[in-house]
Amino acid sequence: MSEFAPPEVPLDELVDDVADRTGEDPESVRTWLDPFTDDGSVTPEAIEATVTDVSQILATAETRVDLATRTVEDASDAVGDVPDLEIVRVRQNAFEERLADLRSDVEGLGGELSAATDDLDSSVDIYEAAVDLHEVTTDAQQIVRVAHDLETEVEAFEAWLGSANRRRDALVDDVEAAEESAESLREIVESLRNADDPDPERWFDATVQARVLDIVVADLRTETAGLREWAEREDKSFPDDIETRIDSVRDEAAASAEALADRPDWDDRFDERLEDLDAALSAVEPPVAWGYVDEVIQEAREGIAADGLSED
Repeated sequence: MSEFAPPEVPLDELVDDVADRTGEDPESVRTWLDPFTDDGSVTPEAIEATVTDVSQILATAETRVDLATRTVEDASDAVGDVPDLEIVRVRQNAFEERLADLRSDVEGLGGELSAATDDLDSSVDIYEAAVDLHEVTTDAQQIVRVAHDLETEVEAFEAWLGSANRRRDALVDDVEAAEESAESLREIVESLRNADDPDPERWFDATVQARVLDIVVADLRTETAGLREWAEREDKSFPDDIETRIDSVRDEAAASAEALADRPDWDDRFDERLEDLDAALSAVEPPVAWGYVDEVIQEAREGIAADGLSED
C-alpha cells in the first residue's frame, strides 16, 4: 500500500461523496467498499487487510502457474522420446503458448496489485482501489482455474505420448464424435427442409456446423496419418477402418452442406457473416488449433445475435 494512509472515514460519508462525484449508485458503491470497512467506517487497517488477502490469492495463482510450468517442462522432456511428428508438435506448441499467456497474465496482475493502492488521496481513489482489488482477485482466481486445467490436460498429453492404446482409443473416440455430429446435422437439415417456415438463424447455425465438420474431417485425416505412421514405427496395431469411417463423415457432411446451400430467403447479413467466417477459417490447416476455430465460430454466432436477425 502507499505510504499515505487515508484517515478513518465513516462509510456513509464516503459512500455519499463517491456517489456525488461519480454518479454511481450508492448501494453499489457501498458493496464495493465493504472489504475496506470495519465497524461502519473505512479504515487504513481494513484496507491493508484487504491488500494482504488479495496478495495471498495472487500468490496462489503464481504457485499454480509454477506447477503448470513444471508439468509442461516434464511433457517437453517426454516429447524428446517420441517420433518427431506434427501431431505431437502442434499439441506441445499449444500448451507452451497457453502457459506463456498465463505467465504474462499473472505478472500483469502483480503490477495491478501494486498500483491499486498507490494513490488514496480522495474518496474516489479509495473506491477505485476497492474495485481494482476485486478485479485482481477475480482474475487471479480465474488464472488458478485455467492453470489447473492446463496441468490436467498436459498430464493427459504425457500419458497419450507414452501409450499407443491411449492414442488409438482417443482417435476412435474422436471419429465416433464426428459421426454423431454428422448424423445430428443430417437430422437438423432434414427438419429445416421439411419446415413450412424454417428459421433463418437456425439455418445459419447448421451451415456453420457443416463448415466445422469439413475442418474436423481434415484434422482427423492428419491425425490418422500421423498415428498410423507412429504405430508402424513401433510395430503396434492400428484400426483398419478409420479412414473409411472418416470418408463417410465427409460424404454425409457434404450432403448436408449441399442441402443447406438451397436455403430460404434470408437477410444479406447472413451471407456477410458466412463470408467472414470462411475467410477466417481458410487459414486453418491441420493439425487444427481448435481454440482459434472456437473463437471464430463464437464471433460469427455472436455477430448474428448482435445484428438482431431473429427479430426481423
